[in-house]
Amino acid sequence: MFIGTSREKFFYHNTLLCLVKSLQDKNITVDLRNDSYVCGQLIQVDGYMNLSFSKAVYCDRRGNEYYFENLFLQARNLRYVHIPENVSILGNIKNEFKKANKKDNDKDDKPILKSRKAKKALQQHMKTVASLEN
Repeated sequence: MFIGTSREKFFYHNTLLCLVKSLQDKNITVDLRNDSYVCGQLIQVDGYMNLSFSKAVYCDRRGNEYYFENLFLQARNLRYVHIPENVSILGNIKNEFKKANKKDNDKDDKPILKSRKAKKALQQHMKTVASLEN
């Protein structure tokens, strides 16, 4: 289950934050708004898409490289997150939600009752995801 404020949970479930979170412990490249980029091992992603790297290389516009043992990037400075070619985007999103649902199922809380409108929207989303697989 994703831990954070209700706003962070909303972002996790309604944006591609779950895809970026699935890239934790992998080497990725991130383009920044000032036309520089960072390469390194993604250690942590929070609910606002702030990123923490280890063993990162920051490369500025002029091509100068700076090495950092730990580096933190605020979400507002991000332009693009490059997804590695060997990563299945839909597979990673599904696995991330399976992990979240598995942890949710471990709880002994009462099930949450959903309205008909929410159930219908969920069914529509699932049909859309199923059509993307084909």
